[in-house]
Amino acid sequence: MLKGKIFLMAALILFSAMALTGCDTEPGNGDDNGNGYGNGNGNGSDLPDGTKVVSYIRTWHIPEAMREGTNRYWTANMVKGEYLTDLMIAFAIIQSDNTTIAIPETSGSNPFNIWGEINALKTKYPHLRINLSIGGGGNSDRFPPMAADPVLRAKFIENVCMWMELRNLNGADIDWEYPVGSGGQRPADRDNYIILLQEMRNALDELGKKTGKRYGLSTAIPATSWFLQRNRVADAAKIVDYLKVMTYDYYGDWSSRTGHHTSLFRNTSDNQGWDTKRALDLYLAAGIPKEKLMIGFGFYGWGWADVQPGSNASAPGLFQTATARSIHTGDITGGSSTTRSLAYTDIKEHVLKPGSGYTRYWDDVAKAPWLYNATTNRFITYSDAQQVQAIAEFVKEQGMKGVFVWEYGNDLSSELLKVLYETMHQEGDDE
Repeated sequence: MLKGKIFLMAALILFSAMALTGCDTEPGNGDDNGNGYGNGNGNGSDLPDGTKVVSYIRTWHIPEAMREGTNRYWTANMVKGEYLTDLMIAFAIIQSDNTTIAIPETSGSNPFNIWGEINALKTKYPHLRINLSIGGGGNSDRFPPMAADPVLRAKFIENVCMWMELRNLNGADIDWEYPVGSGGQRPADRDNYIILLQEMRNALDELGKKTGKRYGLSTAIPATSWFLQRNRVADAAKIVDYLKVMTYDYYGDWSSRTGHHTSLFRNTSDNQGWDTKRALDLYLAAGIPKEKLMIGFGFYGWGWADVQPGSNASAPGLFQTATARSIHTGDITGGSSTTRSLAYTDIKEHVLKPGSGYTRYWDDVAKAPWLYNATTNRFITYSDAQQVQAIAEFVKEQGMKGVFVWEYGNDLSSELLKVLYETMHQEGDDE
């Protein structure tokens, strides 16, 4: 028995030392009160009525490093936390045991010292809430078996809570894409999704009694009607702090014709696409309080080649058939990158510059920009400052929870983020 106790004590000491390496060990470092809430110091913490400005930030290489073929990650000095209330680390991945999570880039031959950078951010921006997002678009296949099994589910939640405490985080984000599935292939997910969220909420509350912090819980959901039809979204809204509606990627290089990847309102010339207003109306009609909904921004674009201008001279290339492959990052930067999504920084530096051959157009109905090159017949949909301001003003008018961004690395200059924050921060118009 004594040997067992000695072994257990040694293991705990070793585990704690490993887990806390490079990590701020003071509980509640999220703010002066140790409760994870902002305290209002002329930065992202002082938005009115608890409004959120949230950005995901990648765990893999930043776009310019991928473009250069190097292995650089983001650093704390690249992040302008004064424009944010929350930062979402994306992503932690559920491991093959279906119970533990890990960030793959923190190990291997070129490990990312993400916790060192996070600690630097906490020091520089005490108001900034650091949350851990779990899953993601290509990493959600282990949610269904875990959520369906009470034993696996309990171990998973325990592991997430361990991360919250040991890494001094402020909350968890469940990015399960998507419960039940667009084809309804896993009907059991409908209830298991809610059970997972409720048990996670309960566990975080219990952890908070120990640490003196209030841990946030959020989940990402698509801007589609099928998700509402197949899932208990109103029940999810009662559990989480907010639902992040992914109001982007309405069109992309998978589409057979061009369109806006983000549009606030419907352009009647678009008989195939979608828009944020219609998505929001669906969620409100389903009983989701607007105070629980956040609207998403994609700080990137998609492009198509061989797009004819069409018959509308004032809207060349828009809502036209695309007959060739998508435009890759290398096509606009002159490099070899085959990354399909086009970071806003690359668009700004290589497409919006004089002499690129592209002309910018604005859809004042959809509140969306696009770029068209009449010589090469290339079309790019993207987000810019004018669109960001228009959508942010809409969010404020609707009294919604706030806004979120995918993702920080696409605009390391924070040009769009600054516009977003300042628009959300503005008081009402002067009388």
